[in-house]
Amino acid sequence: MRKILTLAFVFLTLLGTVKAQSQKTYLDTLVAKALQNNPQLKSASQYALAQRQRVNQVSSWDPPQVGIEFYQTPISSFPNPLKDGMETDYSIQQMFPFPGKLSAMGNAAENNASMYQSQFKALERKIIKDVKTAYYEYYLVERKISLNKENQELLRNFIEIANKQYQVGMGKQPDIIRAQTELSTLINEGINLNKEKVSVVAMLNTLLNKPVNSYLKDITEIYSDIPKWTFEQLSNLSYESRNELKAMNYNIEMNKSELHASKLEYYPDIMARLMYKNMIGTSNDFWSAMIGISIPLAPWSQSKFTSKVEENELNIKSAEEQYANMKNMVSYDVQDALVKIESNRNLVELYKDTSIPQAQQTLESTTAAYQTGKTEFLMLIDAYRMLLMIKLDYYMAVMNFMDSQAALEQAVGLTIPEITEKLK
Repeated sequence: MRKILTLAFVFLTLLGTVKAQSQKTYLDTLVAKALQNNPQLKSASQYALAQRQRVNQVSSWDPPQVGIEFYQTPISSFPNPLKDGMETDYSIQQMFPFPGKLSAMGNAAENNASMYQSQFKALERKIIKDVKTAYYEYYLVERKISLNKENQELLRNFIEIANKQYQVGMGKQPDIIRAQTELSTLINEGINLNKEKVSVVAMLNTLLNKPVNSYLKDITEIYSDIPKWTFEQLSNLSYESRNELKAMNYNIEMNKSELHASKLEYYPDIMARLMYKNMIGTSNDFWSAMIGISIPLAPWSQSKFTSKVEENELNIKSAEEQYANMKNMVSYDVQDALVKIESNRNLVELYKDTSIPQAQQTLESTTAAYQTGKTEFLMLIDAYRMLLMIKLDYYMAVMNFMDSQAALEQAVGLTIPEITEKLK
């Protein structure tokens, strides 16, 4: 007999493991669909790609200018400027920025593009967190509905027991009415839970960019444990991996490149022009060349460039303070997620190993006592309500435990398997 029970326990354990693995695969599928189809992500991706196109725009020379001029052309020749004209000049000119200006602006644009790419990656992490949160909420409402159905069946059994007790003179009619009232409450709660399920499904489908009423598989199990990491292990890892910090670091580098570019504005740009003069009616054509420079430090234009330098210096300081603040927020996010993981893990273990078995045993013994007339029906209802409350708290703790894991992934900027691999 003991061997049979042992084999049965092993079978149920393996079955639970298979179900948990199946649910994890389903969640991974939903996450992949969200990353592929979510319109907010698509928009962010396209915008990041658009910013990348600015690099060539700001690091390329201005186009050359080609011109033709007509000299001493009689009014009577209009609209043909070549008729009876004395001279036609053909020219081409090009502006040459001071060496280093274009590369500095290109570096600024490159860092700007990388910043938006990191922001896109951060949004990916947020979408993953939102999908998992909605998925775990879907699990909770599914468990509530399932528990509600179980309790409705349990109350029907109570009504049957109360009827039998009343028929043999050991029970009271108010006991039957009380049980029927409890059943009616459960039926009403079941209706509301199904409405809640519709709302949760709609939220999850919205993240997947699917019709809000699209079918989703039922979820029976989501629980999976993780190692007990410390804040010291994860904090430095989060500083390296968190995409928001990467984006802010790129923002600092962008402002530094813009500062370098603005300082180079103190140096003059060069403009060169080459001209060919066609002297009509003679064989004495000419050519000419011109080189000019801009004067940035002219008294009436100097403040334009000095103010730009000061602006960029202040932008760097602001970006560095934003980075420091975000680093503090990342530390808080990691610590908060770790605290929630540990507290919810303890709750899950407490409910699963202690509270639920005890409440189940209490209900069974109270039911037996009521059937033999040794206790009141109110005690049976109290035992039932206690078991119901503890089971609801257990499912809530499981949901919060898994959601805190998703929060940890977002806080660190890596998935649980990636964190495990990094900390080996």
